[in-house]
Amino acid sequence: MSTVFTDIDFSLPGKQVGFAHLPLSAHNDAWGTIAMPLAVIANGEGPTLLITGAIHGDEYEGPIIINELIRNLQAEQVQGRLILLPCANTPALRASNRVSPLDNKNLARVFPGNPWGTPTEQIAAWIHDTLFPLCDYYLDLHSGGSSLFIEESAQVVVTDELDPAVRKHSEAMARAFGATLTVVTNNMGDPRTSCGAAAKLGLPAIAAEMGWNGSVSPQGVKRTRAAVARVLNHLGMMETDPPSATPSQQVFIPAGGNLLSPGDGWFEPVVSIGDTVLAGDLAGWLHRLSEPCAEPQAVYFQIAGQVYSQRTFGVTSQGNSLAVLVQNLPQEKQA
Repeated sequence: MSTVFTDIDFSLPGKQVGFAHLPLSAHNDAWGTIAMPLAVIANGEGPTLLITGAIHGDEYEGPIIINELIRNLQAEQVQGRLILLPCANTPALRASNRVSPLDNKNLARVFPGNPWGTPTEQIAAWIHDTLFPLCDYYLDLHSGGSSLFIEESAQVVVTDELDPAVRKHSEAMARAFGATLTVVTNNMGDPRTSCGAAAKLGLPAIAAEMGWNGSVSPQGVKRTRAAVARVLNHLGMMETDPPSATPSQQVFIPAGGNLLSPGDGWFEPVVSIGDTVLAGDLAGWLHRLSEPCAEPQAVYFQIAGQVYSQRTFGVTSQGNSLAVLVQNLPQEKQA
């Protein structure tokens, strides 16, 4: 069940471009909707791939590339079916915000959603209950957002109950995608991401991080374009000639890998993305800038690893993530 409606017929061949509409009765528009751009490009036999962008509204490389596909691809170039949702969280995208201004919820933390819940929960339920069952594969394009510097990566969500075959197909997609890192993760125990929900349904899925800082990275756009083309080639859906992928380093986020701020203040990091650190190494200094006589607090890494992400904002509150470390995935744990 869903109140979302669309004129697009997912069963038809050819190219359809339109919108999915979620009814929203707001103060300024009693009978309005949230309009989510949607396209289906289908031709012949082949798999169905769903590609989403702007799950977070301050991440732009994904929507740019998905809209390129909508504009440029013709049905005869595709073998199978592409379902393209460039602005999944339209209210957040319009606000250039990670979370929706309508309910302050994060679309990547409410799956499987609620068809009768808040707007963000209803969008998640529509993706989960309507789009996922149509698909054979899922690619979710992210880019770090305003609060993160993050290494280019493709994430594969792994849980104890995950079907090994689903993981195998997901990791094959990640290798084809060709990001610098392939991060095998359980999202620190939080199962509510879109890819986590997809994997639970048996849908091979990867989430890519291809930019940072709430900006548009020219390199991120270029590399996302090539990576998406490689995935389409890998799935046998298109014949293109993107640059070859370099081998991706398989890593995971270990316990203790998320360095959290011990207090409020302004954080000065002393390491950079990609650096290798040891347990006990200095991560940076937590300053109290409004108290000139206060000595800054040293903050140390608790484990060894490679710096995968760092906080963008200088100002920080107790419990904010300052940095995340990854370690190489042991060979015996690779799919």
